[in-house]
Amino acid sequence: MARRSGSEKRRRSKTFSLRLDPAEQERAADLRDRAGLSLAALIRRALFDTPLPRATRRPTVNHQAVAKLLGQLGRIGTNINQLAKHANAGRYQESSIELALRDLMELRTACLQALGREPER
Repeated sequence: MARRSGSEKRRRSKTFSLRLDPAEQERAADLRDRAGLSLAALIRRALFDTPLPRATRRPTVNHQAVAKLLGQLGRIGTNINQLAKHANAGRYQESSIELALRDLMELRTACLQALGREPER
């Protein structure tokens, strides 16, 4: 059977609503996660015996945790940047800011390497 093109997929304009109790919802989410597919794809398969699409690649838990950590490090970096701005105005001791920034950059580099990405220079 030929695969549908992207434009054919966008022709799906009708929605279908389904009420589930909490246990059913949990089971449906578990099935969805194990299959790596959307719940809609699984329902289409059950109702119309359509071929399943390819499973989506989901990041591992480690990748998700490291990506979240990188986001938090970015926010910390923004705060350090603000501290540096104040230090340049003579309101803070610059050496402590430089030390914190160096530590932050080391953490960032380690996280990027754990994700298999090359740190930007």
